[in-house]
Amino acid sequence: MDRMRGKVAIVTGGARGLGGASASALAAEGACVVVADVLTDQGETKVAELTADGGTARFTHLDVRDADAWARVVEETVSAYGGLDVLVNNAGITLPRTIEQATLDEFKHVMDVNLYGPFLGIQAALPALIARGSGSIINVSSNSTEMIVPTTTYYAASKAALANLTKTTAVHVATQGYEIRANSIHPGPHATDMLADPEVARMPHIQRMRETVPLGRFGRPEEFGQLVVFLASDESSYITAAEFFIDGGLTRVSYANERGSR
Repeated sequence: MDRMRGKVAIVTGGARGLGGASASALAAEGACVVVADVLTDQGETKVAELTADGGTARFTHLDVRDADAWARVVEETVSAYGGLDVLVNNAGITLPRTIEQATLDEFKHVMDVNLYGPFLGIQAALPALIARGSGSIINVSSNSTEMIVPTTTYYAASKAALANLTKTTAVHVATQGYEIRANSIHPGPHATDMLADPEVARMPHIQRMRETVPLGRFGRPEEFGQLVVFLASDESSYITAAEFFIDGGLTRVSYANERGSR
């Protein structure tokens, strides 16, 4: 299990959920992983788990909205491990609102984390990736870029913008001859701790969503992690500016949206 041997990766939102699964998969394949998160206790627990399993990892506190914090994290990573090869922009938030319920302050807050955070991360990481001679930028978008749900006013807009930021970044670095790739992953529902909670799993809309997935189940976090490893590794050396949907075919299902009451 050494597909990532000698590689160094930063994973934002790496303390839990799909970010945690990404950190685990990368560490299992030999990468040195920096778990970057605002959740200090959970992040340190994640690092302890990775190192107990024989991986190499460290935790750093990171608010992705802070440009100075990004500079510090990249500097610390290069100092600790000698360079940087992979950036996984996974940290994100959501606030369910329709356009009628939405407020500008909330919209700005979601965009700060979901779009401006990765933007700052890419800018901070690029010099280290260029110095390394090659690299991979992986931005975690969402299947909400195609599967339209009325309450994802903020979230879907931020993730669609992130997908396009990924493409403009990918084309720029490629045409500059940097040997750096940039791709976006668009996950649907996965059985993270939140969705695995029995109380949440019994909620009617969660059950309906599960029944709608053509493959008949939610994704497993480790399946998401393996896609991250593929895009981070040299196995995907000719793939850039691409979108990868990992949602069991959910975005390809035609269905009628229920009308909400006023």
